[in-house]
Amino acid sequence: MLTQVHARARATGRALDFPILQTLTVKEGRIAEVRPFYWDTHAIADACALPTRTD
Repeated sequence: MLTQVHARARATGRALDFPILQTLTVKEGRIAEVRPFYWDTHAIADACALPTRTD
């Protein structure tokens, strides 16, 4: 499932707007697992003021 996320980081107040791809596993008609895949993890970490790796 491709989703567009619109959010705001609590720690910094910065707005986030990014695509996310999620795979869903359904068992017996219920969602059993969600695996998110982010395109730009650096932008998310930056908006949340988390330290990023430089290597």
